[in-house]
Amino acid sequence: MKKIFIPFIASIVIISSCDKIDNPIPDNVVNLDGISFEDSAYVVSTPGMRKILIEEFTGHLCTFCPDGSREIERLDSIYGNQLIPMSIHAGGFADPLTGTDINGDLAFDYTTDFRTTPGTSYYSTFGVASNPAATVSRINSASITGLSQWDADFMSIMGDAPKVSIGLSVLYDDSTRTVKAVVNTEWLSSETGNFNLQLYLVEDSVVDWQLDNGVHTQFYTHRHVFRETINGTWGSPIPTSNLGDTDTQEAAIILPTNWNKDNCIVIAHIYKSSPDYEIIQAEELHVIE
Repeated sequence: MKKIFIPFIASIVIISSCDKIDNPIPDNVVNLDGISFEDSAYVVSTPGMRKILIEEFTGHLCTFCPDGSREIERLDSIYGNQLIPMSIHAGGFADPLTGTDINGDLAFDYTTDFRTTPGTSYYSTFGVASNPAATVSRINSASITGLSQWDADFMSIMGDAPKVSIGLSVLYDDSTRTVKAVVNTEWLSSETGNFNLQLYLVEDSVVDWQLDNGVHTQFYTHRHVFRETINGTWGSPIPTSNLGDTDTQEAAIILPTNWNKDNCIVIAHIYKSSPDYEIIQAEELHVIE
């Protein structure tokens, strides 16, 4: 593979509280000095297609949450690459727990902690009250709905003309396990309001315990697990949103050793800042293509 040499240091993680979304505060920097990346994978928004991000809120102790996951997989089989799924483990059902049976033998072991600080913030901000639950591109001011509503919510916006195009490039250096995302945006119409670019890191097909309709299932496959943000809990501002305006941003994250690089995915989306939160375009790309 041809190498791409990055000789500079890039500022990476931006974090802000939900009432200061438009003024993010730099928190952490991933040093990219001297890292030699492999050729990048690249995807650009399909003309005329608004991609839709479903953010599912779940937990390994939520007995009916696997029904929500199965519904998302059903929708994914219907709508293909127009749907981008992500599962956020948050709330009481995501707490770690170990239990034994009457003989003192291990009965279940929910010690893997899928919770994240950003995920907990989204859970609180969007007012999740029960599971399974999800937002569908955060329409209707990030309205939380149950699984019976997700298909209708998807269909209500799937024909919308996109307002912005996203070009997403993902580079990876295996020696440091560093993932770098470069995002180019171009506005296809003039829009009012403030918009942020958000970057997520997702790991698919994580096998671990899950309570599934009353059954403690040891080898359950957790799909589309939200692992971390790459540019802060609420992303970073896009400076302008006029027809033809372009912007380029980059951010990076180091993968922990227990995350499977082959199953990791970068999701980029653009959303309108609080109090709306609606996601107007999204893209995804595997770290290893």
